[in-house]
Amino acid sequence: MCLVLIAIGFLQSWNVAFGIFNLCVISAVMALGVNMQWGYAGLFNVGVMGFTALGGLTAVLVSMPPVGDAWAAAGGDIALSLLSLAGTIVAVIYARRVVPPVLKLPVTLVLLLAGYFLIGVFFGPATDAIESIDPALSGYLGGAGLPVLVAWPLAGLVAAGAGWLIGRIALGLRADYLAIATLGISEIIIAIIKYEEWLSRGVKNVTGIPRPVPYEVNLVESEWFINLANFFGASEISDAASL
Repeated sequence: MCLVLIAIGFLQSWNVAFGIFNLCVISAVMALGVNMQWGYAGLFNVGVMGFTALGGLTAVLVSMPPVGDAWAAAGGDIALSLLSLAGTIVAVIYARRVVPPVLKLPVTLVLLLAGYFLIGVFFGPATDAIESIDPALSGYLGGAGLPVLVAWPLAGLVAAGAGWLIGRIALGLRADYLAIATLGISEIIIAIIKYEEWLSRGVKNVTGIPRPVPYEVNLVESEWFINLANFFGASEISDAASL
């Protein structure tokens, strides 16, 4: 494989060779993770792509710059809908602790329905407004605008945290039942990411995630790189950068 990549670099392009190598490394890391679960632990988890999607979503939400127009249009309504969701959860938990057992089910249903309609008052119009902001290029809230090197470990932590939470629920199952449960959870996660365009553009994809290193064009124009190249005798770098 190493010889093939070297041949591609010399005969075609080093960008292509390093791109293939990058995909190989990503696939190897994912294969190691699956081997730990399926092989060493003996847990047949088929929801791996759901956790991978959560990691990718976290990287987008951390590293991409915020879309100011989208936040101005409906950022407040999104915040209100999230507060309504949190309030509904707290109200249901509190009610189930204090109401008599015979009333737990009807009170829970009433609170859930009330919370659902309250969230819809803010959430529906907010998502429509956000997705209408330049849908070809943005149409979502964007992220925090932090360096992508910060996004990578956070993405791993979010995926691991989701795995721990789901594991506490699903690890009581075994064999086929665990596979079915994890597959269902994975599909739910992927469906949410796919159809909630206000969050991550859905199937339109987010492009232009900042790189941790400069682009090649910017690199050859950098003074420190030109000086380094000249130090090693590559004077033509200066000529190319001055064009």
